[in-house]
Amino acid sequence: MDQEAYLREAAEDTLRGEADARRFLYDDVVELLQTGFLTQRFMLDGTPIVLRSLNSHEVGDLILRGSQGTDIDWIRHHISASVYMVNGFVVEPQYGSNQAWHVYQEWVRHLHYDQAVVIYVYVTSLRNRVGRAVTVTDAYCHERYSRSRWRMNGSPSGVWNIVQQLWVSFNEAEDNYDRDLRQWQHTRSIVGSMSGKGAKSLKESENKWLQKKEDGTRRVIEDAVNWVISGDRSEQKPLVVSFDGQTYVVPKIHAAHTIGEMEAEMMRAVKGEKDYHDLMVDQYKEFHRKRLEEARQNRKAALEAAWGSQEESGLRGETRLVGYTPDQLSKINPDMLRKRPNLQQASSSPEQDRFNQYLDTDIEVGWIGLKGTPEKATSADTPKSGDSLQDKISRRAPTLKQ
Repeated sequence: MDQEAYLREAAEDTLRGEADARRFLYDDVVELLQTGFLTQRFMLDGTPIVLRSLNSHEVGDLILRGSQGTDIDWIRHHISASVYMVNGFVVEPQYGSNQAWHVYQEWVRHLHYDQAVVIYVYVTSLRNRVGRAVTVTDAYCHERYSRSRWRMNGSPSGVWNIVQQLWVSFNEAEDNYDRDLRQWQHTRSIVGSMSGKGAKSLKESENKWLQKKEDGTRRVIEDAVNWVISGDRSEQKPLVVSFDGQTYVVPKIHAAHTIGEMEAEMMRAVKGEKDYHDLMVDQYKEFHRKRLEEARQNRKAALEAAWGSQEESGLRGETRLVGYTPDQLSKINPDMLRKRPNLQQASSSPEQDRFNQYLDTDIEVGWIGLKGTPEKATSADTPKSGDSLQDKISRRAPTLKQ
């Protein structure tokens, strides 16, 4: 196994580990796929009661039953439709799915107002859990263990909820994609038997498409994880940071997702505008520059304390370099040319050299020129905010070429 294969295997092991680490995020999705609903257990006067989430058909019946009454009537009907088990007895559909009406008439409508409001909190939590599961269903569909579940179990039985509908639709589309990919590979094999160049071109197109598909999968999963951690981007409150007497608004999650955002970010870089991150990098570099300079001064002071300065010790001297040609060296010492020269290698740290190069390099405003090399922008080239198109045209210096 070559080095590339080892690296690819290590990368795949890392991806599998990350996928297993976020598996707990899809617990409600798996429960909705497996049982068809979510459950919530609580105790009422010593009696265990289990509530469950509703599917779209049951929600339609609930709206018809409780939409004409008051708010408390809606709460009571919603609780009645959500009751799944009372003291271990499963409330199954009876008399044409009218079990919710019987539960309402025999028990829920006699509940005290405060009891109904407290129980309704559990019902609301189930509805919120279903909404959260629907949001992360797309990310779950892109996970490998989701595809394995589909291959083992197939379509769920019974009336499908929204999560089951999305999951089945996605996997059926993936089955069609795999079928088309096998046919495409068969076509590529036929083309390869007649033209190697044509087969190579088709293979490159296939690799580009697969890479694009993998990038889309990773983006969907990352968006879902970020949503679980920080919520929707529109609901995220930015952080307000004060730095060097100035106030900066820093978003919690910042990444360019659209072409317009990428162009705006590029134009800020061209204009030389520094955001909070750039200032933090400058502060980091300045801190280490001062640290290294202080270490150099301390080392110099220690040497002067041990040996004394050049002025105090009175040391004087000079060094003269004299060069000889190979013919002159052969006359002085003929054996010198037959011996290998003495090589002396100075020990240095590549990491320290690279770090010093990083500290000594400042990011300048510019762009990639026509010849493919970086070009530094001048004050006349740097665009200014608020300039009109006519102002930009007037600053241009046209030249004529023969």
